[in-house]
Amino acid sequence: MKPYHLFREKEACFAYHLDSGRFIRVSPAAYGLLELREKMSAADAEAAFRASHPGETGVLDDVAALEAEGFFEPAEEPVLDDAAFEAELDARFSGPCNTLVLSVASGCNLACRYCYCGVCRDELPNKGLMDEATALSAVERLFAAADPKMGVRVTFFGGEPLLNKPVIRKVVARCNELAAARGQKAGYSITTNATLMDEETAALIVENNFGLMASLDGPQALHDGQCPTRDGQGSFAAAAAGIRLLLARGARVTARCTMAHPAPNAMDLIRFFAGFGVSRVVLGTVYNPTFPSACDFTVEDDRAFRRCMRDEVIPWMLAERAAGRTPIYDPFEEIGQFQGEETHPEKVPGLRCGACHGAMAVGPDGTLYPCHRFVGMEKWALGQLADGPDRSKCEAFWRDYRAAMKGTCGSCWAYRVCGGPCPWEIARSDGTFRMTSRMCEDTCTWVKEGVYYLAMAGSVGHGKGEKT
Repeated sequence: MKPYHLFREKEACFAYHLDSGRFIRVSPAAYGLLELREKMSAADAEAAFRASHPGETGVLDDVAALEAEGFFEPAEEPVLDDAAFEAELDARFSGPCNTLVLSVASGCNLACRYCYCGVCRDELPNKGLMDEATALSAVERLFAAADPKMGVRVTFFGGEPLLNKPVIRKVVARCNELAAARGQKAGYSITTNATLMDEETAALIVENNFGLMASLDGPQALHDGQCPTRDGQGSFAAAAAGIRLLLARGARVTARCTMAHPAPNAMDLIRFFAGFGVSRVVLGTVYNPTFPSACDFTVEDDRAFRRCMRDEVIPWMLAERAAGRTPIYDPFEEIGQFQGEETHPEKVPGLRCGACHGAMAVGPDGTLYPCHRFVGMEKWALGQLADGPDRSKCEAFWRDYRAAMKGTCGSCWAYRVCGGPCPWEIARSDGTFRMTSRMCEDTCTWVKEGVYYLAMAGSVGHGKGEKT
């Protein structure tokens, strides 16, 4: 593979060395010399550079120093070979599992216009709520499969999980009981629209230190337009009241804000959530080529969002950091984790996430799925709770995913940073995977923006020829 990748972001020039994981900010002159090195021999590139940049000997010295460090050696293939991938598969499905995802409700009290449940899920055998027996059976299996030296974690999903509060309470009580008896810790997470929050549920969440994500799409007019109730009424007032109830009890709430077509202004949304008092906000865009809808971001929506990121959001994030505050919105945390040889993976793990294992979801009727997003999709079912997951289906899931992304991701400069697409985002309802170029382009843009942000914040090193 080509050993480095060059890119510009706003006024800055960068070189990314694939093997070491170093993002280096370079001067425009050094950038030009590196471009020449991509097109011709080192000697010819140096001669051409000297002719066009007389007296720029410092840049030549800097590039020579990079060469001495192996900057121009061909990069290693980032995709695991077949044997290593199969070993990774075997280790995952032969080892313990300390997490459980319960889809305790297949339905929802809202009718969000962009919800993927309405466009990709088949009719569930049990179109309703998980019963207590199924939930407690899943808990018993969790503790039987868990490493006793580690804590366990249960995540509640839906639909809207708070439609099934009694089962949530039963699960928490039983998990706490089993964990205490075995000397383990039990942790919990929930994703909810918060419209059904009450004092008792808020107390349960706070007392058990739930990880908490609440869906709220912004100010009332925007949220109500995107997230009506089943009878067409607005849901903002109930959602806001539920979130404020949690905040009043000291809960740390992450707001999940979904941006649909036409693209809203991201900076306006961030300011709204900062004023609302949440600890963190996650902005997601509606786009799924496998299950398209009228709410999907268009190409122009993408462009508007990117312009807002560059011109408004990133400057705001930098101002927050300069003032000693942590921005409540930071989509670039992952990029900062892969700076330097100690943290940058030589080979990207073949298993992108916890699908089919730690993130495996139990549907309301006890059917098992790769993760909560697949619940209700018949072609992706992995078995039944009573029998456990079909290991051959779990392994086939990852082999098929690997086959779909290998040709595209294996030759991409950004693969070590992004790790490949979310499986569900390239999954089709017929049980197959399909890569899309637009998703990859969006990811590469995210990496470039993130590196620029980190460079401006002082977290990306400079080449010797670059001045701040």
